[in-house]
Amino acid sequence: MVFWHYLLPILFFAAVFIQLVFILGIFPSLLSHQDHEPEADSEEKPGVSVIVAAWNELDNLKELLPMLEAQEYPDFEIVVADDRSHDGTYDYLLFNEGGYSKVNFVRIESLPTHFTAKKYAVTMGIKKAKKEVILLTDADCRPTSDQWIATMVAQLTQEKQIVLGFSPYSFEDSRLNSLIRYETFQTALQYFSFALSKIPYMGVGRNLMYRKKLFWSSNGFNSHYELLGGDDDLFVNEVSNGQNVAVCINSDAHTISEPKKTWKDWVRQKRRHLSVGKRYKFRDKFLLALLAFSQLMCWFMLLPTFFIKPDWFEAPEWSRIPTEWLDNNNLQDFYPYNDWMRLITGVFVFWLVIRWIVLAKANKKLNSTISSFKIPYYDLLYAGYYLVFGVITIFSNPKKIKWR
Repeated sequence: MVFWHYLLPILFFAAVFIQLVFILGIFPSLLSHQDHEPEADSEEKPGVSVIVAAWNELDNLKELLPMLEAQEYPDFEIVVADDRSHDGTYDYLLFNEGGYSKVNFVRIESLPTHFTAKKYAVTMGIKKAKKEVILLTDADCRPTSDQWIATMVAQLTQEKQIVLGFSPYSFEDSRLNSLIRYETFQTALQYFSFALSKIPYMGVGRNLMYRKKLFWSSNGFNSHYELLGGDDDLFVNEVSNGQNVAVCINSDAHTISEPKKTWKDWVRQKRRHLSVGKRYKFRDKFLLALLAFSQLMCWFMLLPTFFIKPDWFEAPEWSRIPTEWLDNNNLQDFYPYNDWMRLITGVFVFWLVIRWIVLAKANKKLNSTISSFKIPYYDLLYAGYYLVFGVITIFSNPKKIKWR
């Protein structure tokens, strides 16, 4: 028993300390960030190829392509990589039924051995692209304005070769949707904050820009072509450094995505996304594990730590509540709520309030994609998400996870 009196407090206080390092040391980089504004009359704007990989996405393409054509940018094209679709996508693109002036396409009839579908489609789209800058999105995404391309390009400089964008999910009135949007917010908070702290580790392919020469000079997806996921996060993890990554959080440059509708589909999607994390750089795996594990400890070590009464602890005189005072005020029921319990409660509430404030400010910075009022509630659920998917990821083989 004496062993637990030392171990539990050490784990709990260490977790709170680590969390505060991230909350006060890493996350504020997003709070103070300001995007570069697009230059209206600049003649130095690079050409942009918007790449859309599509597998049986005819209905989505009919909605997306007009929105992409309407982008206010002087030099861009749209390249659709038609990945063996059998829903009429090929005929639609071949005969240009939408009357598009900027749309090109490449038809993929079959896959090379061991090359996964999405990565091959993106690679063929980039090979088809004529412009120097690549901007990726998915067929089920919708840009929030006609300034999407211009705003993303504004973040590129001679030094910055990668721009990480934000792609929140659309709102639906369901618990699954709320959890999906909160998890997406947390992911964005992390990869934006880490990138701004010169520790970039991932991007999201629903809204991601990089220079084409960077893709070819780093051999594209060759190091992980056999994995279903990783066309976005693994690529960024490999080619990024503390100097060549910019972020774009302007609400004009968001791309709204449709979330999964069932728990089963969402779990399959998250397994695919998280499984490739095993291929991240050791530094990134260590920091992300530290962040996740410390959050788990703060929530799930609270009660075990709260109910022990370590022999070594003695509260300072000024912090004690005299039993005489409790007796005089008929508060005898508070006898069990001892000095140690007050300490643990105070530390936990301090951590929770600081975290709540910082996350609420970050949420406002990202155009309030979640309800700030519900952050503590969904933060507890998110800790459970860490626990469940952490175990699943450890025992998952990324080569055996199915795409569909």
